[in-house]
Amino acid sequence: MNINTKLNKINTQNLNFKKNGFGMVDGILSISLLAGVITYGIYFSSLRLNTVHSSNLIRSISKEIERDIERLKLDLWAMSYDKNSGEYTSSNETCSDFSEEIINLPSWVVDSSSENAMIQTWQPGKERSKVFSGGKVLITRELNISAPINNESLNNSIATLNYRVQWGENNKHWLSIDLTPEAHSWCEQII
Repeated sequence: MNINTKLNKINTQNLNFKKNGFGMVDGILSISLLAGVITYGIYFSSLRLNTVHSSNLIRSISKEIERDIERLKLDLWAMSYDKNSGEYTSSNETCSDFSEEIINLPSWVVDSSSENAMIQTWQPGKERSKVFSGGKVLITRELNISAPINNESLNNSIATLNYRVQWGENNKHWLSIDLTPEAHSWCEQII
């Protein structure tokens, strides 16, 4: 065979290759790139969905705690209201330590099987939000009573409600609020 025949044969094979499409290397390279693009797309979309789920969960927990505080607030205002006279009344016992009044509020007891009346826990259900389905969130409300300042001679008229939330591996302090029966300066502080 001479060189012209070999060149014609190689040119014919190149023309056949161009007519038939991609070669083996081009096909493997294209599939690898496509697989990489799809993998990164799935990864970043799952990150986005996880972020959306976390933000929905945090918003729903905040709304659940806000509803609980509103219920307690309404009960606290009704606690000292006399319907007959239309006025708010308060006693000195309430000013010296009003933890019993808080514990006896209708909206305070969430879990009747709780060992400590000062600590109440509940798991919001899916009727509150779709995010709560599965009972994965546990909200704890704890009552602490203290004096207005660190002085033993003053009355214990400050109640602090601490809210803690547990979900998954998270156990976070969510919110603390201070309550007092002194909305209308009913309590005397002897200093």
